[in-house]
Amino acid sequence: MLVKLRPMTSADEPAVLALNAAAVEQTDPLGPDRLDWLRLIAAHAAVVEIEGEIAAFVLTFAPGSAHDSLDFQWFVNTYADRFLHLDRIVVAEAHRRTGIATSVYRAVERAAKPFDRLVGRVQSDPPDAPSLAFHAARGFVEVGKLRRPNGTTSAMLSKELAD
Repeated sequence: MLVKLRPMTSADEPAVLALNAAAVEQTDPLGPDRLDWLRLIAAHAAVVEIEGEIAAFVLTFAPGSAHDSLDFQWFVNTYADRFLHLDRIVVAEAHRRTGIATSVYRAVERAAKPFDRLVGRVQSDPPDAPSLAFHAARGFVEVGKLRRPNGTTSAMLSKELAD
């Protein structure tokens, strides 16, 4: 099985939007215009392709980007410019628990080293138990909570990336 992590292109947008829609309870909604804009300002906008099929995608943002999410602003207020924000990673249901997320996180963690830490959020109320467990196993710790406009609460997570 050929697995490839590569930059996201405009041709990937329908698959990326479908993946995001399937996971919208754990991540923010995403339409074509927003995805185009996020790709433009992202530090990383990548997809995981398995034998021609988009199986996952990831978006990260560096300090100083024009990203306007509540999460990103929370991390700017908390860490200034010493973080790389993993805004979202979505893996297709059929490809979960196959090591894709672990591989993507390893790549993103390498990219985040110059920033000292990788940060992100996971829904904690109601809890996204699989994602919370995954992040804890990877060394992420909760550094705060953020109440979201939709009534949910997010655990704000950070992983220090010491040399």
